[in-house]
Amino acid sequence: MRKFIVSLLIMIIAFVISYEMTVGKSNAAKEASKLKSSKSSYSSPLLNNDKDRNSDVEITISAAGDTTLGSDESFGDEYTFDSEFKNHNGDYGYFTQNVKDIFKKDDLTIVNLEGTFTNAVKEADKEYRFKGNPLYVNILKDGGIDAVNLANNHSFDYGRQGFDDTVYTLRKAGIGYFGYGYKYIKDVNGIKVGVLGYTGWSFPNDLKKQISEDIQDMKKQANLVIVCFHWGDEGKYYPNKTQVAIGRYAVDEGADLVLGTHPHVIEGIEKYNGRYIVYSLGNFIFGGNRNPSDKDAFIFQQTFTFDETKSLIESSNMNLIPISISSVKERNDFRPVILEGSEKDRVLKKIDDLSRSL
Repeated sequence: MRKFIVSLLIMIIAFVISYEMTVGKSNAAKEASKLKSSKSSYSSPLLNNDKDRNSDVEITISAAGDTTLGSDESFGDEYTFDSEFKNHNGDYGYFTQNVKDIFKKDDLTIVNLEGTFTNAVKEADKEYRFKGNPLYVNILKDGGIDAVNLANNHSFDYGRQGFDDTVYTLRKAGIGYFGYGYKYIKDVNGIKVGVLGYTGWSFPNDLKKQISEDIQDMKKQANLVIVCFHWGDEGKYYPNKTQVAIGRYAVDEGADLVLGTHPHVIEGIEKYNGRYIVYSLGNFIFGGNRNPSDKDAFIFQQTFTFDETKSLIESSNMNLIPISISSVKERNDFRPVILEGSEKDRVLKKIDDLSRSL
C-alpha cells in the first residue's frame, strides 16, 4: 500500500512539472511574438531619414501701412492722436491691442513710419507736418513692430533735427529702421533678412542705379531681401506706371518681396516672376487723419522657407488679414481692428478685384 501511494505521488509530480514546462514555452512564444512585432514597428528618432526636411527654416514676415504716431499741431486737441493717448491714460498698448498678437508671433514686422519722434519746433514749409512725443516709440515696441521705413515725405517735417531725433529714438528703443541711406538686417534663426527703403515718385537713372547696387550688396549679406517703396498717388486705388516699373525692376534685380505705401488706400497685389509686389497696404495707425472716408486696410504676411544651406527654396502663398484702421466707424480712434465675417470678405474681394486689373 505504501509503495502504491509513493508511485501515485511520483506520477502527480511528473504531470505538474510537464504542464508547467508546456505553459512556460507557450508564454515565452507569445512574448517573443510581441517583441518581434514591437521591434518591427519601432522607429528610433536617431535614425530619422527625414533630416533634410527637419533642417528647413521658415520665416514669417508681416507688413502694415502708413503709421503716424502723432499729428499735425494745426489739428488742435479734439479727436487727435495725442488726445486719444491722454484719454486712455497714456497706455502705449491701447493702439495695437487688437493686432499685436499677430506681430508677436511672426519673425519680422514692418510698417512705414510717416512722421517724426521729436520735440523740435522748427517746421518744414509744407501743408502737413507730423510729429509725436519721442515716448510714442513705446507703442511700436509694445506692439511687436520690429522695423520701420523712414523713406517717405514726412520724415523731415521738422528738418534735419527732427529726422535725427527720430533715428536716435528708434535706435535707443531697439526698433530697426531703413531708408534715406540706412539699411536694416535682422538675423532670424541663422537666416539674415535685409530690408531697403526708397521713395518712388519718379524713376530716374540715378534711382535705378541705386536700387540695383543696394540690392546686389544686400544679397551678399542677407538670405532674403525686402524692398519698401513710398510711392503712388494719394487716394488712388490703382498703381501708376512708375510704381509698376519700379516694383518690377526691384524684383528683376533680386528683391524677394516688394511692399508699397503712401496712397492711404488699398491697391492691388501683383505676382511678378514668382515674387509679390504689394502696391499699397493702406493706412495702419494713422494719426495724420482724424476721420478718413476709407478705413479699409490689411496686414500682409508671407512665409519663406530656407534649406540647410540657407537658400530660399519656397515662398508660400500670401496671407491677407483685412483690418479697419479704427475700431469705431464715426471717426478714427487710431486702434486697428481685425475684420471678420462679411466685412472681412468684402475687403478680401476688394483686394482681389484691384489685383485682377494688374
